[in-house]
Amino acid sequence: MRIALLISGRASRYDVCLLPLLQYNTDTNINIDVFMAINDENEDCNYYNIMKEKLNPWLKNCIIKKYVIPEETMLLFNPNESISTRLNHAQVNLQKINNKFLPYNCLSMYYNDNLSFNLACEYADNNNFEYDYYIKYRSDIINIYLPNFNKSNDVIHLHSVTPICNFISNGLINVPIVSDAIAYGNRKTMRIYCNTYDFVIKKNKQYNGKYFIAYECSLTDHIYENIVPISYFTIPYSLDKNRRMFDNVHEDSRQIIKNQQYFLKITDDTSIKYIKEDKQE
Repeated sequence: MRIALLISGRASRYDVCLLPLLQYNTDTNINIDVFMAINDENEDCNYYNIMKEKLNPWLKNCIIKKYVIPEETMLLFNPNESISTRLNHAQVNLQKINNKFLPYNCLSMYYNDNLSFNLACEYADNNNFEYDYYIKYRSDIINIYLPNFNKSNDVIHLHSVTPICNFISNGLINVPIVSDAIAYGNRKTMRIYCNTYDFVIKKNKQYNGKYFIAYECSLTDHIYENIVPISYFTIPYSLDKNRRMFDNVHEDSRQIIKNQQYFLKITDDTSIKYIKEDKQE
């Protein structure tokens, strides 16, 4: 079996989260190819250079570049009126860009989901084969187990992990959320999953800046509007509590993760020191 592991947006904690997963599954009958699309302007730094060396046995392509919100989307988005259909409050997962709170991290994730997926498709096509599965994954997940893959054939069907924080989506469609952390399917299925970026950009325009843009919620809207069948599976996993250690938390509407210990610059030498994995409570 051959799978494409898609990592998007953030690469933090890869050394104690992603790398053990890859090493643990090295001697199995599953061949893992990794494709990374990372949002950062600091491509040439020790952190990423060392990362590429450590992931070299699996890493097939890695693009590191700064994501920029389209000007029309940025101007149109209204952080004060972008509310969910179930909760009477404004957006909470926003970052301050030019003195305006915007869903920057959400949009970056969606954008890089699509970019990493396209990298995997290009690699497969150029080498005349097809992956059995394309898997959306994160570099900061504490887990060494892959899903028990269900045969995909050629049908569109999404397999989503049951999220550790499970809730009814606050988006347009109020159903149990689809995971933005671990999900897999064949190429046809994941082409839809990984195209949430275009969906959100269009929805923001359609709702005149008032569409609720939030990680799993917008993804769930997209999957259900495209009538993609969904199955849920369970594997034990956690998120590392220091996964945002490179984020500028002072420009963020989110709360600081409980017991997060490290706040570093990725370009500093301290960024490459070993920090043991630690589950978010």
